[in-house]
Amino acid sequence: MGFFNDFRHAEILLGGFLLPWGMVIGSLGFLTAWGFVVVMERLGWTRMVWHLPLFFVALAVFFGCVLGLIFAP
Repeated sequence: MGFFNDFRHAEILLGGFLLPWGMVIGSLGFLTAWGFVVVMERLGWTRMVWHLPLFFVALAVFFGCVLGLIFAP
């Protein structure tokens, strides 16, 4: 659990740089949403989505918020 404990601080040391916690969580939310949309594309579920870019932004915000709640400092 040492890796996950690094997310419990306000700033994360990554490669000698201090990154804000929200930036890292937001990036993880973006990547999670991207993977989710890729899986939806493969299964053909995106045909049911009216505006895919707007849906992607909503998913990125949703996953960012969920990850922020889980790893809140």
